[in-house]
Amino acid sequence: MSSFKIASLLFRTLSKPVANALKQQAKSHDIFRSLCINVAQLAHRTEMNWKMKVLGYKKEKIRPLNDARAVDAGANFLGEAFIFSVAVSLILAEQVRSRSQAKRQRNAVDERLDTLEKQVSQYREELDRLEEERAMLRTEVDSLSSEYATTSTILMQIIGHGMDKHGRVPPKIDQQTVDRFLDGERVDIDNL
Repeated sequence: MSSFKIASLLFRTLSKPVANALKQQAKSHDIFRSLCINVAQLAHRTEMNWKMKVLGYKKEKIRPLNDARAVDAGANFLGEAFIFSVAVSLILAEQVRSRSQAKRQRNAVDERLDTLEKQVSQYREELDRLEEERAMLRTEVDSLSSEYATTSTILMQIIGHGMDKHGRVPPKIDQQTVDRFLDGERVDIDNL
């Protein structure tokens, strides 16, 4: 940025001698001299018309400038127009440069935002997967807890009442329930 400002200062400084050279050339070259005279006469007529309209001067015929004054005025106008055009082009160049820099920054921020959004989406998917896994584990733990309670109750009844000589459980728990339990089937003790 500072290099651009230094360059623009250099162009502004160099434009003044170029404008002075244009003024000198206007006095010595016939084609350039006639261009300056035409420009000066047009600028003089425009200025006088505006003065009459805006400032309320009475309408009168506008007298043209003499050639010497027209050459000086035209050369000054062209020199100032050159300086102005350099300044305008520098302002436009700075505007284009700042817009492109802002666009690059905006694109970088957009890329970073897209990356972060993708990461958040991945984290959400992982979180959902972990929550599903946790729910399945919770269900499995509840199931094992229920089976443990059933097994514990059956064992307490067996130990508490003992078995008969044929290895059969007393009438509170029938043999069929014990056989189902030993085969690995889930037995609900509350429904016995």
